[in-house]
Amino acid sequence: MRLLNHPDPVVQQVLDIWLPRFLAGGIEIGDIGLTVRAIGGWRDWGPCWMETAALHEALGEEAQVEGRTASATQAFMTASRCYHLAYFLSVDDLALHRRGLDKMVECHDRVLPYDRPAAEKVHIPFEGGHLLGLFSRPVGIERPPVAIVLPGLDSTKETRHGARGSLLRRGMAVLSLDGPGQGEMSLTSTIRPDYEVAVAAAIDWLAGRDDADATRVGVTGSSLGGYYAARGAAFEPRVKATVVNCGPYDWGECFDDLPVVTREAFRHYSGSSSMAQAKKRAKALTLRGASIAGPLFVIQGDSDPLIPTSHGERIAALGTGEVVYHLVREGNHGVNNLRYRAIPMANDWLAARLGGLVA
Repeated sequence: MRLLNHPDPVVQQVLDIWLPRFLAGGIEIGDIGLTVRAIGGWRDWGPCWMETAALHEALGEEAQVEGRTASATQAFMTASRCYHLAYFLSVDDLALHRRGLDKMVECHDRVLPYDRPAAEKVHIPFEGGHLLGLFSRPVGIERPPVAIVLPGLDSTKETRHGARGSLLRRGMAVLSLDGPGQGEMSLTSTIRPDYEVAVAAAIDWLAGRDDADATRVGVTGSSLGGYYAARGAAFEPRVKATVVNCGPYDWGECFDDLPVVTREAFRHYSGSSSMAQAKKRAKALTLRGASIAGPLFVIQGDSDPLIPTSHGERIAALGTGEVVYHLVREGNHGVNNLRYRAIPMANDWLAARLGGLVA
């Protein structure tokens, strides 16, 4: 069902695929309508969303000066989300892309002292440098299990951590991770197929804390983050349970049928100099030959325009232990249009496997 119409075919495709994600991520339908109305063609997407984001940032500045902290927090968080929309697929204008990314992070960081549930920005040692994450703990549990939340191609720790409440209520701490080529880390690194190295670094970091249980760690990821979650489960034995939401079994197989903006985004985030090189690098992101011994929950939308259902089926077939394959009828990419049909069930399942709270 098409909710918004636009004469530019690229803009229309982006709306058809990602509008449910925008709404699920906290973007107001009014902001979407007004911003899309101002967009003449795809090249206007980034600048128009930058203007919408700046409006919310200005409201945050005004509220902060007047001492209205709750209103400032809400406005800065909305600004951060809109800055993300401005840059996440806009890679044809690298100056705008960089400014949008920087402003997304800046606005999000401004609310960290006031945001609830509380979130801590953390630096995780990794290959002589660090990865960045956001970490939250459930109230009243001394050493909770941990759900590591993995972004996908164009999402970030900030956009994923906004949904932490559902996991925290189930007694799990939440670590949302920017791995190689993701979010802030895309400024200093590129996508790599062996994402399990980032998962391993995150678990090493958790093992050094006394307020989380690094022996009870699960991973959950959507879209390309689903591939990353499956890689972590297959090659990092400390992962105790895994949720894969509309993840590709083989990214290279999907590549030619992806929207042009997604292929361009992958070219950018993979550090490729050409689309031919991007396609070659996409082929390296595969789960062929892998197996997953721990409990595995696979979500697949049967109307996903990016990842065919066969990929979810093949990921489920990698499991050698407990496997749940949950097909969502009419579910789109990430089942963002019908989250209630899968996400609560998957979160209950993950909590049960990690020793969280299921009530």
